[in-house]
Amino acid sequence: PERNSKKKSKRVNGQPSKNLMAERRRRKRLNDRLAMLRSVVPKISKMDRTSILGDTIEYMKELMQKIQELQQQTETTTSDCHLRPSKSSKPNEIAAKNSPKFDVETRKSDTRIEICCGGKEGLLLSTVTTLEGLGLEIQHCVASCFDDFALQASCFQAIK
Repeated sequence: PERNSKKKSKRVNGQPSKNLMAERRRRKRLNDRLAMLRSVVPKISKMDRTSILGDTIEYMKELMQKIQELQQQTETTTSDCHLRPSKSSKPNEIAAKNSPKFDVETRKSDTRIEICCGGKEGLLLSTVTTLEGLGLEIQHCVASCFDDFALQASCFQAIK
């Protein structure tokens, strides 16, 4: 009798204990998340947990390095566009030098145009009107008109 009272059954009516069920749910969640990692990370060398985590860490390091390279390229592109910090503006703001930059590249049937210059009221509208006046139809255009004016457009010759 004493022995039975100390040794309580872990099973209640044939069901596993709450701790065992909680542990199974925890393992299932962990395995599901590892499976998600395996599907997202392109280079998994082995399928064990340690390898998945190690390969994920390496992949994250590669991505961080690519981000840094892209940021450096963006800074280089910005400096190529003759942009520099303005003394009169906040430190994070960028102002254009007096000389504007125009880059036009014509391929078979399309033309790529890049413009960087100081911003003036109505500049975007006049630029688009001028391009249309030249017989160019804008396919895709990205414009920034905050402190300065920057435009990248892909155009093709409009048929008249």
